[in-house]
Amino acid sequence: MTIGLKDIAARAGVSIATVSRVLSGKPVRPAYRSRVDDALAALDYRPNLAARRLRSTRASVIGLIVPDIGNPFFVAFVQAVEGYAWREGLRVILCNSGEDPARERHYLQLLEDERVSGIILAPTRAGGVPETATPLVLVDRVEGTPQVDSVRLDNAGAAGALVDALHGSGCRRITGLFGERGSTAVDRRHGYAAALDRHALPAQIIDVPHEPAARAACVRTALADTACDAVLVGDTFLMLEAAVVLRARSDPQASPVRLAGFDDAAWLRLLDAAPLIVEQPVDEMAHAALALLVERMTGARGDVVRLVFTGTIVSPA
Repeated sequence: MTIGLKDIAARAGVSIATVSRVLSGKPVRPAYRSRVDDALAALDYRPNLAARRLRSTRASVIGLIVPDIGNPFFVAFVQAVEGYAWREGLRVILCNSGEDPARERHYLQLLEDERVSGIILAPTRAGGVPETATPLVLVDRVEGTPQVDSVRLDNAGAAGALVDALHGSGCRRITGLFGERGSTAVDRRHGYAAALDRHALPAQIIDVPHEPAARAACVRTALADTACDAVLVGDTFLMLEAAVVLRARSDPQASPVRLAGFDDAAWLRLLDAAPLIVEQPVDEMAHAALALLVERMTGARGDVVRLVFTGTIVSPA
């Protein structure tokens, strides 16, 4: 019998994410690690068995399609997936769809033509779930509940936690800047609005286009016309635009505006006031996505698995 992450998690009474952390050597509470170790022993689990079986077959290449290679989250995710794949004897073909559904479809066809063993896909904003016979795992953007394995952040919960933190620091007029489409932006917008409603605060939501020039113009207009004491943004690009606009304000007597958003970036340390950032567990998400894909590729996976990870709020210093 082939043992998978779901079997180990059920035996140990923990989440699949916790099993993934133990197998990848990440910090886990001692009690949970002990339960997972006991389950591994009881099930006679061999961590690299799936990869060894895979290497014995004709193919050892997987595809990885991301929508924007310039996004810090995807930079970190690609690096983590490639590192884990290398250690498992797999090679990665990287494709950047550039937020273009047609380009995404082209790369999916290309990877199928190359007969890759599996594909990890972060869909474009309008790409949806493709029809493919190749084993597939979705990451980051997961519309609805597709019958495909997926790995994502609890985006609504993370946005709500940011609002709670801002409210706790005294902010009462929190403007939200979010991308126009895509499940990640939608979930973060919903989490933001729900949290403001809990605190009985008004919601000021601005939908921002993705194209760089239009994005910059939209953010400038939004922050010029809005009186706020905090700005919560849906991604790193919006964080940069908001930081530029706020830094350029001419009135030195104006009250400071707190920034909050997602994913750490080195340039955030240049800001006068440290923002609040949701740090995604990128390494764990990458490991989980690859593990799910390998199980599909080796026929070890049955039911669809949807992993949802929790972010951590930090303040870069």
